[in-house]
Amino acid sequence: MKVYHIRSLEQLKPYQKMWDHILDINQNDNPFIEFQWIENWWKYLGRNRGVEIIVVEKADNVIAFFPLQITHMMKSTVIEFLGRGEAHYMDIVVYDDEREQVIQYVFDELMESMPKCIFNLHGLLSSSPTTNMLSLYLARRKCEPTIFSIVTPFVKTDTLNLEDYLKKRSKIHGLNRREKRLRYLGHPKVMTSSPDEIEQVFTLHDKRWRKMDETNFTDEEHQMFYSALLNCEDGPMKAKVEGLYLDDQMIAFSYVFKCRGRHVGYLNGHDPDYSLYGPGTILDKELITRSQNDDLRIYDLSIGYEPYKFDWNTGVDYTNNFLFSSNEWQTQMVFQLIKGKGYVKEILKKNYKVLLFKNEFLGKNLHFFRNASFREWVKAFRSQVGKIYSQKSVEIYQQKQGTKDSLDYQMLIYPEARKRHHDLKQTNKWFYNGFTPYGDANVSMFWVHPNVIRVDEVDYLQELPKNSAYIAEWQIHKLSSVCSFLRQDNGVQDIFLHTTKKDEVTTKHLQQLGFTHVSSIKKRNLLFKPSTQVLTNSTSKQ
Repeated sequence: MKVYHIRSLEQLKPYQKMWDHILDINQNDNPFIEFQWIENWWKYLGRNRGVEIIVVEKADNVIAFFPLQITHMMKSTVIEFLGRGEAHYMDIVVYDDEREQVIQYVFDELMESMPKCIFNLHGLLSSSPTTNMLSLYLARRKCEPTIFSIVTPFVKTDTLNLEDYLKKRSKIHGLNRREKRLRYLGHPKVMTSSPDEIEQVFTLHDKRWRKMDETNFTDEEHQMFYSALLNCEDGPMKAKVEGLYLDDQMIAFSYVFKCRGRHVGYLNGHDPDYSLYGPGTILDKELITRSQNDDLRIYDLSIGYEPYKFDWNTGVDYTNNFLFSSNEWQTQMVFQLIKGKGYVKEILKKNYKVLLFKNEFLGKNLHFFRNASFREWVKAFRSQVGKIYSQKSVEIYQQKQGTKDSLDYQMLIYPEARKRHHDLKQTNKWFYNGFTPYGDANVSMFWVHPNVIRVDEVDYLQELPKNSAYIAEWQIHKLSSVCSFLRQDNGVQDIFLHTTKKDEVTTKHLQQLGFTHVSSIKKRNLLFKPSTQVLTNSTSKQ
């Protein structure tokens, strides 16, 4: 055997047919070691990362490639697989029947030519034969590696009884209910997005993750890389964006790779204005449902301990990072630094609550410190003070009979309500909670619930008597006509509303319209502990 070192993309390109042939013979389903992925990664992201591809020849035939990147630290050489940070999985490209011999030969060569070296090899799946053979090789050399592992859940779709599988998961986080409520807003559908829509994907990702994202998915170089992958039409590796659309608006996406029967969910995102509807869960369900028709064997949920992955998986693999080094003292110093960093990452990734705290709290606050305006600082200060101590109160009023003041109101469909309401997230929340919007011929609108009084700002929920209605976001100068409309067109008898105003003008106006005060709701925050008190007819219930 002999080896060659390739240090430029131009030198690598003539080897594409040999690279592709090896992976085709092996029926490789790891998209991150396909030539198209490596080529585009090197072109857009790897120019300054010390990429070095080792080519292995035997009897004048190329039998293996080692996709590496080599850097230097404190007089030591750090040898890694390329693509760290972008490639979830990595491996060597070698004919299966040559794998064990090649591993021994190449690692012996590297350790001999670079005596002060550290190997930090990420992305080796436990199911890959490389993982076991590398472990055996290191055992023979009496070199004990440090191995960091992270769970990799998947769904084995080729043996799945889809009907039973979906039936057991139909109520995950209220999935059936959320799907039904989303359909009330419009026509949801899942389809593969055009590569031209990638800008929409980046925008949606930034809206969801800009405060806590560590993937660099939307920086300029990465945008070029992920866009280029979508336009790769030849070869077994295909990058796609699967989108959940509400009418013509994308509200969730999954950037995926497909490779010889394996679907790898690489990166997901959704519009936070639609979070209540669980668009990511709905998208996963539809993609798993379609997987059998697409001849997929494995629906790979990718690395990580996020709880939603274990709602869907039928099995788990593990993705391993092998860390080992020579024994020189300088090398051992660097080794211990990398090892310590690896332990911290492993703890963070295995404890989802800690990871959530890091991303949601620390990440969000770091973004705030860097970018907040003076007005945002004032608002944040008031919010934090309010968590230590604050008190809110609302007054509930009831009208049994009202004046006749007719005005024509129409029930609004979702697109019209979106146009009229200034806050899309709140509009979606009203719909999700069962409110119906009504409006006049101009721009005013109000919301009606036939079953409950719901005041989220004081955590209050109360069932209504029969033939009653609760109205929200009403305007006082149109209140009389709103009440008349509900009685004439909806068969309502008792009408309830709430107000936070205690001024005499509001109280007097409500009394003139026949409203009587029925209860007071008080919410108090004391040292981050909220409590709600209901005061009715001089009694109180905690």
